[in-house]
This record gives sequence, C-alpha cells and structure tokens, in this order.
Amino acid sequence: MTRGTTFIIAIVITFVAAVASLTATPCSVTTRPFFTCGAIISVEPVLFTLDVSDPVDPATLDASDFTVNGIPADNITLANGNLTIEFVFNNSPAVPGINTMHVPAGAFNCVTNGPVLEFTCTFGVRIIPPRPFPTPLPR
Repeated sequence: MTRGTTFIIAIVITFVAAVASLTATPCSVTTRPFFTCGAIISVEPVLFTLDVSDPVDPATLDASDFTVNGIPADNITLANGNLTIEFVFNNSPAVPGINTMHVPAGAFNCVTNGPVLEFTCTFGVRIIPPRPFPTPLPR
C-alpha cells in the first residue's frame, strides 16, 4: 500500500464517520405535557416523569442521574419500552417558587444514540392555601 492510498483511505474513513455523526440524532430528554418546563403547579411533586428520544440502556441509569434543586431522586422506574423514566423522591424536593430539574450530559446511555444530552428545566410551585368557607348567617 502506498502513502497516497493510505491518505485516501483515511479521508474516506473520516468522511464516513462525519456523515454518521451528522445523521444520528442525539439522545434527549423531554417532560410530559402535564408537567412542562416553565409550568406553574400547585403541588410539591414526588414523581417526575421524563420521556427519552431513544430507549435507555437500563445498566447505565441510576436514580441520582436526575436532580431537582440539586437533590437526587431516590428511585427510578423504566416504562414504555425504556422510553419513559419515572424518577421518584421519598419527599418532594420542590419548594414554593422556582425549581430546577437537571440531568447532566452523559448521565446515562441510550441504546442507539449514545450518551444523553444535558437537560435543564425550571418549573414553579405556587401553593394555594385552602379558602375557609364563610359561616352561614342564622335564619
């Protein structure tokens, strides 16, 4: 093999690798419609459900891969063919005001498209105190 042939092979390998990386969609996380980024909710949740664009490799997933306000989840459940992750907290990490959900880049792997992209999302909690019912006037 000549130096020119080696150079051409190297260019072809580089080109094929570049095309593959351009066509592969990175693994990403989204929230459910009920609990979208930027939403204001009136409860302090203990269950956070995320959808993943590609099935998760369960061997790479850990409850601590997801945090709310820097507090890691206590448990996880995979559902929907490993496309849905339910992160469970023993006590809600959410507080009244703005809260931040986070999955670091590479926290877990997806089966086809490799490491997950970073996910950061905020939501608000506004606790609405119950209103007392007025006492009816005597008749």
